[in-house]
Amino acid sequence: MSRRILLLEMKNFLSGRGVIAGLVLLAAAGLYAIAQGNQVIEQQRRALAAAPRLAAEHRETLLAMHAGKTEEGPGGLLYYLHFSTVREPSRLAPLAVGLRDLHPYNLRVRLLALEGQLYDGDIANPAVLALGNFDVAFLLVLCYPLLVIAFLHNTLSAEQESGAWRMLCAYPVSPWRMLLGKALIRFIPILAVWLATLLAAVFWLDLPFDGRLLSLGLLGLTYLGFWFALALAVMTTQGSSNFNAVALLGCWLLLVVLAPVSLNLALSAQLPVPEAFELTILQREGYHNKWDQPKQATMRRFFDRYPQFAAYPVPEDRFTWAWYYAMQHMGDEEAATAAARWKEKLLAREQRAAALSSFIPPALVQSTLSRLCGTGLSPHIAYLDSVRRYHEELRLAFYPYLFQDPPVPPVDWHALPRHSFSDEEGAAVSAASETGVLSGAALILAAFAVWRFRRRSSVL
Repeated sequence: MSRRILLLEMKNFLSGRGVIAGLVLLAAAGLYAIAQGNQVIEQQRRALAAAPRLAAEHRETLLAMHAGKTEEGPGGLLYYLHFSTVREPSRLAPLAVGLRDLHPYNLRVRLLALEGQLYDGDIANPAVLALGNFDVAFLLVLCYPLLVIAFLHNTLSAEQESGAWRMLCAYPVSPWRMLLGKALIRFIPILAVWLATLLAAVFWLDLPFDGRLLSLGLLGLTYLGFWFALALAVMTTQGSSNFNAVALLGCWLLLVVLAPVSLNLALSAQLPVPEAFELTILQREGYHNKWDQPKQATMRRFFDRYPQFAAYPVPEDRFTWAWYYAMQHMGDEEAATAAARWKEKLLAREQRAAALSSFIPPALVQSTLSRLCGTGLSPHIAYLDSVRRYHEELRLAFYPYLFQDPPVPPVDWHALPRHSFSDEEGAAVSAASETGVLSGAALILAAFAVWRFRRRSSVL
């Protein structure tokens, strides 16, 4: 008898125009989210693919311009020459663009002081950056819970208001099993749309069936399960349909909007990062002050750092490129402590946010998706560290030319170091702990719903 009732409930539920329209709209939004995320990442991939060609054209143009200026050596050329770096996106990046649209991914660096070059980025509309991208992560975190609320808020109250619930309770079936079955009928189609969206992303983006993709899918299912359990907990208070809808929308507003914003503001106030401005000032002053200091004072510090070049004389009475680039590097050295503090505070803020977001499921899911896709803060900082290492390799490759008086041997441009970095290196491989936290929260809510429903049923 319970199976027949549930079949009738499924037929009645799916016959509603709003239900089918909601599911179709959610599926269409999923396809659009995949396309939008893929468009952002493909645009970045095209820019990265074109970077070597543009860098080669830039170099050839400068070589042609400086072909007859042998008296200045390579120093004048290197002042203008930039070298491309690349931050390749992970394969899952289109699903959660994260911070890749905010932070630079193809920095072009020169042999000058580096710290001032690390924070250059493309000019973009700040309003668009504030809204973020409509990708699969955005759809899952913000939009899917709204459909769960719309489908489940009146599962019990509508039956009670129409008087049908007392008739259903007359059957020899547990009322709780009846309520759970009716709720699952409304919830399973949403899960099906989520899995279909992931499957579409797999074929559209040619994603590998690996542990990260499985973790991403399981994380989404668990997150939706949390909202299902929350809807059960609210509906078992046996309030009216309007009350349930308002209460669940209030929970959505609190968890999805207010709590993450408050957490971000609190962490910004608790862990301010003044070093971002300080290191820029230190780097610039550390370089410009060297113009008024004796050259030997600058070179003495430089040779302490690079004793292999101490044998090359640097005259005090005239300008040399060796002194100029050593002066530039000393600016970076004076900003190194502030740069290290900046990095430590940002990572500490990220770690604290990850810990506190365990109490805010939407924030937890958003940050976990960014880690799985390699689009969070940690990969960006790792990319900046790789640029620092690359800049060091370039300087060591060119210093022998700069410390020699002209004429100098020709540079083998094809033998120079090349930069490479991929977000795959820093992407998380699993989300087991986050999935466990969400599962625990869902089980607690479900247990509360069972207790509350049975207690109210026994009283009635």
